[in-house]
Amino acid sequence: MIKVYNPELLISNASDKLTQLVRDDFKPFILRCEQHKLCVLENENLILFSLLFDKCQPIIDEAQLTITFVNQKDQSKIIAIKFADKKTMSYLQHNINSRKTYTQYMGPLAYQPVRKERTSLLSTESPEQNFRGILNLGILILIANHIRLIFENFQKYGLLITNVFWKFEMMNINGNPIMQALLILMINLFIGFGIQYLQFKRNLSTGIIRTFNITNIVLTIIIPCYLIQGSHPGLNLILLGVQFIAFMKLISYAHFMRNTYFYIQRIKQVKNKKVPLDNFFAEYEVNAENLKILEKYSQDQSLILDFKHFLYFLAAPTLCFQLSYLRTQSIRKVWLIKRIIEYIFVILFLVIIWFQYTEPLVENTYKMLSKSPSLMVLADRLLKLAIPNTYMWMALFYGQFQCFLNITAELLRFADREFYKEWWNCKNLEEYWRLWNLPVHHWLVRHVYFPCLKSGMNRTISNMIVFLVSALGHEYIVSASIGVVEAWAFVGMFAQAPFMLLQKKLEKILKLQDSQLGNLMFWMTFCFIGQPIMIFVYYFRYLQKIGHPI
Repeated sequence: MIKVYNPELLISNASDKLTQLVRDDFKPFILRCEQHKLCVLENENLILFSLLFDKCQPIIDEAQLTITFVNQKDQSKIIAIKFADKKTMSYLQHNINSRKTYTQYMGPLAYQPVRKERTSLLSTESPEQNFRGILNLGILILIANHIRLIFENFQKYGLLITNVFWKFEMMNINGNPIMQALLILMINLFIGFGIQYLQFKRNLSTGIIRTFNITNIVLTIIIPCYLIQGSHPGLNLILLGVQFIAFMKLISYAHFMRNTYFYIQRIKQVKNKKVPLDNFFAEYEVNAENLKILEKYSQDQSLILDFKHFLYFLAAPTLCFQLSYLRTQSIRKVWLIKRIIEYIFVILFLVIIWFQYTEPLVENTYKMLSKSPSLMVLADRLLKLAIPNTYMWMALFYGQFQCFLNITAELLRFADREFYKEWWNCKNLEEYWRLWNLPVHHWLVRHVYFPCLKSGMNRTISNMIVFLVSALGHEYIVSASIGVVEAWAFVGMFAQAPFMLLQKKLEKILKLQDSQLGNLMFWMTFCFIGQPIMIFVYYFRYLQKIGHPI
């Protein structure tokens, strides 16, 4: 049985009789084939209905068939044609199936590709499109290129990381300058707390306390730097980083407690007056939360010294001392283990990149430039160094700010973990320095920038002083670690202050505030020019110092 759907669409010259002629018994109907149409005739002239096909072949003129209507659930009707002759039924079924297949696809008059005004996707006036596939292609090209570089490195140098561990062989504590420097550093930190004890418990004059603080802070910088000379520069760099963190924390602690001491003395003077303390302290001097704490300890100011809280501050992932810190409810053990594993892999990655790629590349460059200095050779080596340098820089950022600081924060239940912002999207150097390292940024704002403004300096001079302090810090860590003073890090850092002012003016003149050009320039200057040059300069001086053979 053949079912023909949508009988209202059939071509019929006797649609009214079609309903009358449908019956349940067999009746001979005449089938007439035209080029693209099969007609079912009641007699030689009266067409009952027609079926359209792509092509009809002559068949038997008369056939025994029954035509019935079948009602569907959705109240539509189907014409059911039942043949007595199986051959004719098979032929008709074949034609119907062919018609169904043919009508599924559009013909040349239906498919019209040029139908409206459109732009090419890569044109500037085109709406934003998804280029994820091109990004995937770029990632695959980078992977393929880096695999080639790995093979090339192994063929040229072999496996160099097998002799790493003996370079970091530790001596006993008495003969190890690193351990001695760490011991001195811990003593300086405890002395910093003892100085505040003398101020709050013994009420020594503020002049004496200031002298003690300055002396202790200066010794924190000088003594460890002196002790580590001659040690491995890698270990020196780590120690000096820890030392400078302790240096900044001591300054923050001394600065904060000095102001705390003065505010407590003011509270003592006005506390007996029946006026709220808010009337005597401006919000920019002390906030409401700290004012309540100071009022609480104004009767016995020595109680504000909490040695456990001081130790918590030394271990916490912040450089700014506060009387209280937000804490989380508990330690997430699984989350903590994940960060520790990540940190271990980051350290291994850094060791491999340095000893397998960076160090041999810099040493070979030193030999090449010593024999025949050439600008083309230097440019080529800078580009070669840019790739491992970028990987090291990104790994250092992730390991330090995402892994290590979060591990410390989780162990101490330290709640505020905004250690960085979206610095990778920055469009100028000012954005980068504000977003890259928030603990240092907050310290500079709190203990350098605001005090400069309070003293009457304008914003431009205050910013210059901030960059001066930052430049001195960078130069100290780099130069002291290798035992050579070059001042290139200082110049490179401090020169950014006037360059940022010029960059701001150019952005306004050229209207580049929303352009990605600034972001491209940032990556170019940091990854492909600035940092590779600094690595070459300071490592060359280190090789000259140790008498590395050319």
